[in-house]
Amino acid sequence: MITEFDFIKKYLSSREKNSKYSLNFNDDVGLVDGKIYSTDTVCEDIHFFSNDSPNLIAKKLIRVNVSDIVSKGVRPKYCLFNFSIGKNIDEKWISNFMRGFRADINFYKLNLIGGDTVKTLDKTVLSLTIFGNLINDKFVRRSSAKNNDYIYVSGTIGDSALGLHCKTNTRVNILKRHKEFLLNRYLKPIPRIDLFNFINKNASASTDISDGLYSDLNNICRASNLGADIDFNAIPLSNSARKIISVYPKLKKLILNGGDDYELLFTGKDGLDRNENITKIGKMKKGYNINIIDFDDITNLDGYKHKF
Repeated sequence: MITEFDFIKKYLSSREKNSKYSLNFNDDVGLVDGKIYSTDTVCEDIHFFSNDSPNLIAKKLIRVNVSDIVSKGVRPKYCLFNFSIGKNIDEKWISNFMRGFRADINFYKLNLIGGDTVKTLDKTVLSLTIFGNLINDKFVRRSSAKNNDYIYVSGTIGDSALGLHCKTNTRVNILKRHKEFLLNRYLKPIPRIDLFNFINKNASASTDISDGLYSDLNNICRASNLGADIDFNAIPLSNSARKIISVYPKLKKLILNGGDDYELLFTGKDGLDRNENITKIGKMKKGYNINIIDFDDITNLDGYKHKF
């Protein structure tokens, strides 16, 4: 059994001859003729549940893809949509899905230019390929962090994973408003399209937080051949996250290894946290390890990985 990252390293990276386009598979995007390309797939019973709102599934599909492009300091502009329709999907489901899909296509000013539809024998699988034009011939890679760069995140971290925990553990005993906030962060992520220009102008390296803060920081570290020190107590948390962790302290680890936040994680010079949406959480360093200050249990921090 291998992970998705093992697959890329063994079967793609070592054989790829067009690294100027693939960026050596060190990133979530490719570069062709002044455009950044990215693609993401969401699968029934893995990324969404069969009883989730079709409207929200559509929005999540679009938003996780928008987040990939935004994290490069680029505004997404075009997309291709592949719809593999599962055995339990009817026209009512499709109609509700497409209502949410069209709403977000319009909201994020995307141009749908094609795709494909097929019928599967079992689960529903949804894929979106998204691309946008470079700004002043520039985008921000994972691999360009520098020693002594500061590490920043946008928004609050861990909400989505805590929301998923609430969804799958009905006995969670916190106030309804906290539970609803966390569930909404899981079901309907908000990509930081408001920050793509900020990232383009200020970040030395950047990614979005999809697999978990620790895992995605590790991706920047590996690609940049550096290590990092981060302060757990500096990581910004929502009031709802603080509340559930105070009741269930073991959930604290989800702040580090829970995914699907789709906030931005980036490096740069000192002072970028003067923006009210940005928090400084650490600093890049020489070496290859990630040190977490004020957090003792460092086992199993590396986030979710697909295995084959």
